Amino acid sequence: MEWPEVRQDTLPNHGLAGAAVTNPYLEPVANKWARIAGIALLLAAVGLTVTLVYLAFDRISGIGGHGAVTSSTLVFGLILLALCGMCWQAGYRLALRRPDRNGMLFSRPAWLAIGTALVVITALMAAVILEARRPTLLDVQVILFLGGIGVWCLVLATRRR
Repeated sequence: MEWPEVRQDTLPNHGLAGAAVTNPYLEPVANKWARIAGIALLLAAVGLTVTLVYLAFDRISGIGGHGAVTSSTLVFGLILLALCGMCWQAGYRLALRRPDRNGMLFSRPAWLAIGTALVVITALMAAVILEARRPTLLDVQVILFLGGIGVWCLVLATRRR
C-alpha cells in the first residue's frame, strides 16, 4: 500500500503560512500552568524535606526502635534526596519563571547527572532482576521507561541550542 501524496495547498495553515512544523513537546507552556506546576513541585519538595528530616531524626534518635541502616534504606533515602532536590529546583524555576541561561528547566550538567543516574540505575536494576529471576512484563516496562527517560535526559544535556 502506498501513501497518498499530500499537497501543501490542501493542508490547513492556521495563519502560519510558510512556517516550519514545530514539535509540540518543545513549545513553551502557558505561564499560568507553569506557575501551577511550580507551586505543586514546591509543595512536593516541602513534603519530601519534612519526610527526610523526620526519617533522619527517627534514625538518629533511635526512638522508632528501627534496626541498623541497611543498603536498601540508604538507597531509598538517596532516591528521596535526589527527588527532593529536583522538586526544589524545578519548582523554583517554574513558579518564579527563572529558566537557566539556555531557557531550559535544568542546566546541562544537571540533565547529564540526572540522565546518567537513571541509565545506571536502570542497568543495575536489569542486572539484578535478570540474575535473580525471569523478568515479568512489569519489570520490562519499568526498565524501558526509566532507561528511556534517562536517555532523553542525556539528549537534553548534549543538545545544541
